[in-house]
Amino acid sequence: MKDYAREENGGLIVMASCSDERFPPENMLDGKDSTFWVTTGMFPQEFVLKLESAIRVSKITTLSLNVRKLAVEKCDQEKPDQFEKVFEVELANRGDRLQTEVHQVNIKAKYLKFMVLQGHGEFATVNRVSVVGGDDEGGYGEEPAYGSMQRQASVGYGGSAAAGFPAAGSRPDSGINPAAAAAAVAGGGGGFDDEF
Repeated sequence: MKDYAREENGGLIVMASCSDERFPPENMLDGKDSTFWVTTGMFPQEFVLKLESAIRVSKITTLSLNVRKLAVEKCDQEKPDQFEKVFEVELANRGDRLQTEVHQVNIKAKYLKFMVLQGHGEFATVNRVSVVGGDDEGGYGEEPAYGSMQRQASVGYGGSAAAGFPAAGSRPDSGINPAAAAAAVAGGGGGFDDEF
């Protein structure tokens, strides 16, 4: 199914409450598990994803590190000035392993606001965001009622077909370690140029 969060499908980060030039918010939309946006040491932090058009969203997936509490809100208007809560969830501390969260939803949205309300440490990363759905004309048959949400259990990052993300260890060139990057930001950074 089409991932509407991807840049090539019209996904665009229109606001982020923090930014580090080495780990910009756009990294979340490139489809790579090894790139990410990193928070800058205080919570809450948030970003707003604009979809190409208002669509019916059926699944929201996030891949992150050190996120303790995450909330997602939606807006289906042309201007993102009124948001409604879609879900709020507490994520388990997975140490230096990535967290995969999959939420089955049935909402209409043009904008999605992701809020990292708390972290398991000073810094957190969001490596990837995926938004699956279809046009507003598409029906969902016997699916949950419009505006509903169903959470799938959080899985450890060892790859999950249900989550749609491959195992990091399945590729020898899986990229930099987000935990190390978060530590680099905490310490002033540097040292990652040769790993990109």
